[in-house]
Amino acid sequence: MKIDTLPIGLYAENSYLLHDNNHVLFIDPGRFAEELSRYVNEGETVDAILLTHGHEDHTLAVDDLYDKYHCPVYLHEGDFDMVDPSHGRTSYAAPIYSPLTPLPEGEITIGSFSLTIRHTPGHSKGSVLIGYRNRLFTGDTLFAGSIGRTDLWGGDEREMYSSLKMIRELPNDLWVYPGHGDATTIGQEKQTNPYLYYLKTDL
Repeated sequence: MKIDTLPIGLYAENSYLLHDNNHVLFIDPGRFAEELSRYVNEGETVDAILLTHGHEDHTLAVDDLYDKYHCPVYLHEGDFDMVDPSHGRTSYAAPIYSPLTPLPEGEITIGSFSLTIRHTPGHSKGSVLIGYRNRLFTGDTLFAGSIGRTDLWGGDEREMYSSLKMIRELPNDLWVYPGHGDATTIGQEKQTNPYLYYLKTDL
């Protein structure tokens, strides 16, 4: 297994390529599809594009990558309205013209990858965590030392609180690959991230 972390977009968002057994997933391809494509090795198959949520800094390369690889694009249905071209532009979101496949919760298989999808609304209605082995791609739900905003379209403070309660129950040894910033672990965040360490019970 190999993970390429590419903070190359408008807000230094992390675009990821997850490689295993000559198969690849794009996760949150924010911008610069051609540059991202250079990290797909000869002989590798692109199985899918996965999105942790629908904000534009994590999706702007989707249509170009779809045109190049003709692979499915997965997004939680909670964010479909956000990226629907017929609805116009919403806050921090841009239309996606490629066909979208709903990203279900639970244990799923996409291409050659066995994944665990956890719905974590709060930053957006359709925010998810994408788990593969002991790696967890958290989008803008959880960062090293912080969490995502809840004041954008689809954000909700109470839903974020519930999502963080769930995250606190995850194993400490899970590696976290966030939408922005450095990788961390769940255990590290429980100790040092104030949004987890001082998690209130009365919100």
